[in-house]
Amino acid sequence: MRAIVIEGPGRVALRDVASAAPGAGEVRLRPLAVGICGTDVEIADGTMPYFTSGMAAYPVIPGHEWVGEIESVGAGVEGFRAGDRVVGECSIGCGRCALCRAGDYHRCLARTETGILNRNGGFAEFLTFPAAYLHRISPRLPVEVAALVEPSAVAFNGVRRAGITPRDDVVVLGDGPIGLLVLQVARAFGARSVTVVGGTPARLAIAERTGATATVDFSSTGNVLEAVRSAAGAAPSVVIEATGNPAAAGTAIATVASGGRIVFLGIFAGQKADQVDLDRIVTGDITIRGALGSPGVWPDVIALIEGGRIDPGILVSETLPLAAFSEGIARVKARSGIKIVVRPTH
Repeated sequence: MRAIVIEGPGRVALRDVASAAPGAGEVRLRPLAVGICGTDVEIADGTMPYFTSGMAAYPVIPGHEWVGEIESVGAGVEGFRAGDRVVGECSIGCGRCALCRAGDYHRCLARTETGILNRNGGFAEFLTFPAAYLHRISPRLPVEVAALVEPSAVAFNGVRRAGITPRDDVVVLGDGPIGLLVLQVARAFGARSVTVVGGTPARLAIAERTGATATVDFSSTGNVLEAVRSAAGAAPSVVIEATGNPAAAGTAIATVASGGRIVFLGIFAGQKADQVDLDRIVTGDITIRGALGSPGVWPDVIALIEGGRIDPGILVSETLPLAAFSEGIARVKARSGIKIVVRPTH
């Protein structure tokens, strides 16, 4: 089969590789659409923390945002059959440790992560995948929309971790795909207001169309903190960081109201935060937490998408064939689109 193989930093190739038959508890499926994520860019560049720390190793077939159609099922698989339209989770736990038994399989020490951590992903003509981490999705959804369940689930997990309610005023730092999905999910959770901060006018325009109460273009303002406070109307009770830019950490801490909550969703690719006001965390009685992955939320996210309460498809700017993967990576790095989706069988 043809597959995109990242062989090392800066070395991406379209290769003919072996396609495995499904083992016990697995299915073999044909990916129909796969989103290019910032994590894929970091893997291709060699800056993704799992690879720089030695947790993960090259070569790898990337692709953790995908939808596919089952071609065949292995022994012991129940509830799925050939022809089913499915999406699959990113974090695959061992299923036996205390973390997995508690539902925290995204932190399992023996976990794999699809297309990232010691498990090949969807930028290929076929994918073998454990049925326990599959979810059926309506074939009526466009495949470009269904492929974005995974980033929608990441956004959902961040909103859930923040405990957003209809009493909350929210600021989202970042106008990339995750930030724009956080906006939609926060609205679905009933947030009283959502202000989105970013640096790309076209993306901020999408934020306005999808429910942002206000937007702030940091590239055109001299004082981001003042602009955010002015746009939000009051200090927000929740700030969600979705940029992966260390400077945003200080902005989040300075912006959030006393007693507020901050959730970090961005991956910083090894960068460190300087000039963070640690006293403000204590004197402001601020709660800060990270949100990794999307454990246990996929059925809820699929229901939101199938019910039309969130629409990740509005972020899709372009579809490309598998052979144009490197071109897609370049466009993501240049911020020339929002979400680029690859169709592996086209």
